[in-house]
Amino acid sequence: MLCNLLSSNKEYSLLKINGHGELVVEDLKTSIILSVKAYTSTKDNAIAVYKEYIQFLKTKYKIDVELEFPPIPISIEFERIMFIAKYLQDPNHKIEELYNMLWVGKDTIDDDIKKLRGMTDNPIQVCGKKFVIEDSKRRNGRVMMSSTAHPVLLTSNLTQIIVTLKGLRLMSKDSAFRSYSIEMAKSIWIQLSEYAKKRILFVLSDLLPDEVQWYISLENDIDNSFLSEKMCSNTEGAGCVLDCLKNQKKCFIEYQEEDGSINIYSDCTVEKYLGATMRILSGSQKIELNLDNILRSSYTIEELI
Repeated sequence: MLCNLLSSNKEYSLLKINGHGELVVEDLKTSIILSVKAYTSTKDNAIAVYKEYIQFLKTKYKIDVELEFPPIPISIEFERIMFIAKYLQDPNHKIEELYNMLWVGKDTIDDDIKKLRGMTDNPIQVCGKKFVIEDSKRRNGRVMMSSTAHPVLLTSNLTQIIVTLKGLRLMSKDSAFRSYSIEMAKSIWIQLSEYAKKRILFVLSDLLPDEVQWYISLENDIDNSFLSEKMCSNTEGAGCVLDCLKNQKKCFIEYQEEDGSINIYSDCTVEKYLGATMRILSGSQKIELNLDNILRSSYTIEELI
């Protein structure tokens, strides 16, 4: 492979791309990238060869070639898609930047993005669940997402898992965080082995028997491992207000006043979340609402009917 990559008559050969003559560092850097892009076998192997080649030039000839190699193993589809999902979170990042960053062809990146957006019959799988950002659009060389996906795969011991789940259970008591907390807990629970689940339930049955049912309820059959902000929201209590606060969306709130009467606040702007209360702007009126008194909340008035 070393001979083919550096000095053969193959289209991806460094010699064929860079040519003979005096070695110009900038030209060499460009040629190495083009060589890896054109290489038809495992590109990570080609990158390993070029890392050794650059080290050889430095050691033998004192030629320093500063070349930024791809930050991930580019031959592994899963690694590429996870990297792309994170990179494109920034609305200023363009798709074309990935071509030179990952040293793969345009078609490869485009196919990865299609899988990420759920536009193929073979989406990427994470622990048996498809990982798809469904509510996304490709526009002006960027991928616009209504909610950004943040893949986090943790390797934790059982006590860390219990601590994390217990924290999420406590957060689920707040109606504004309830759905987010429960869905996050479910995404952790489905990744656990049957052994881990049984151990957690066994430990809790002695220490915290009242909580066991909550953990059992985390079993679910949701097909997609990623849920957007809107998919995590609901009409129960303050179920959609965090999304509206974070993303500056309007909402409608059904509220029980202190005297027991029911009011519906329309076209609300959620200005600030204050823990037990939140401040909204409804029309020209600024109002501080008690979260426990919010009966329902929604994006449209029809959802409250």
